[in-house]
Amino acid sequence: MYPDFLVIGAQKAGTTWLDRNLRTHPQIWLPPEKEIHFFDLPRPLPFAALQYAPDRSVRHWTRHRLQRDLAKVERGEQTAEWYRNYYYAPRSWRWYQGLFTPNAGQIAGESTPRYAVIPRRKIAAIRRRMPNLKIIYLLRDPIDRMWSDLAMFHDQRFGGQGTHTVDASPTDPFLGHPRHLAHSRYARNLARWEKFFPREQIFTGFMNEIADSPETLLRKVFEFLGVDTGHPPSDEVARQRINFAHYPPIPEDTARQLAIRLTEDARRLHERLCTEQTAAWLSRLKALSAPQLPEVPA
Repeated sequence: MYPDFLVIGAQKAGTTWLDRNLRTHPQIWLPPEKEIHFFDLPRPLPFAALQYAPDRSVRHWTRHRLQRDLAKVERGEQTAEWYRNYYYAPRSWRWYQGLFTPNAGQIAGESTPRYAVIPRRKIAAIRRRMPNLKIIYLLRDPIDRMWSDLAMFHDQRFGGQGTHTVDASPTDPFLGHPRHLAHSRYARNLARWEKFFPREQIFTGFMNEIADSPETLLRKVFEFLGVDTGHPPSDEVARQRINFAHYPPIPEDTARQLAIRLTEDARRLHERLCTEQTAAWLSRLKALSAPQLPEVPA
C-alpha cells in the first residue's frame, strides 16, 4: 500500500520530534526507518549502492546508516527482513508500497525532510498515485534553520573544521549552495506542492510550538490526519528535546548574507500564512538585510 501522509520537512525543524510522537499513537503506523528517501534519491539502484557513490559525503552518510541499522537488528530492536528489503532490493514503486504494513484501523506515513525541495515532476507523480495524500510541513525561522544546518555541516563530528571556518561569502561551500538555501525557502516549496495538492491537504506547523505547546501541536496534527485527538501523547516524548545541539551564535555577517537571500521568500510566506511567526521572521530578515549606514565620525 501507499502511505496516507508524508512529513516533507523542513530539515532541522523538528521532524524527528514529530516522528517520535506520531509513533506513540495506536492509529498511526510508521516504518522502522525514518527518512525513506524514495522520492529524492535516484532509482532503481538499491539504497545500499549509495555507499559507493562518487560524493564522499553520500558514501559516509550511507555507511553510517547501514552500521546504525545493523546494530538495531543485532540488538533485536528491528527485524532483519524489513531492512534487507529496504537496503538491497531494487527501488521501485512496488518496492515503496511494500515498505508499509499497517494493521487494520491504522493509517501509514513516513517522514523525509528532503521531500520539501523535490522537483515538480516528482510531486506530479506522487499526486497521480496518491491523490488523497496528506502533507505535513514543519517550519522554523529560516535563518536559525539555515544556521543549524550550516553549523552541523562545519562541525568536526561530520568532517568539518568548526563553525569558525564559515566565511559568510557566496563561495562558502554550504552557504552559497542553492540546494541548501532551498530548504529555507518555504514559500517556494509550498507553492510547488500546492500546484498539485489542495491547501486543505497540506498542514503547516512551527518549530517554536514544540517548545511552547507541544501537546497542542500534536493535537492539531492528529486532527489533520483524522485520528483520535483524545489520545494523550507521552509527556516524556512530547517535551523531549531531540537532536538538540549547542552552537555558537550566528555571526552578524553570516546572518546578513542569509537575510539578503531569504527576505523575498519570507515576504511571500507571510502573505501566504499571515501568522505571528511569519511576521516575526520577516521583520528580522528585513532588519538584517537593510543597507548598513556608514559610521559618522564623532
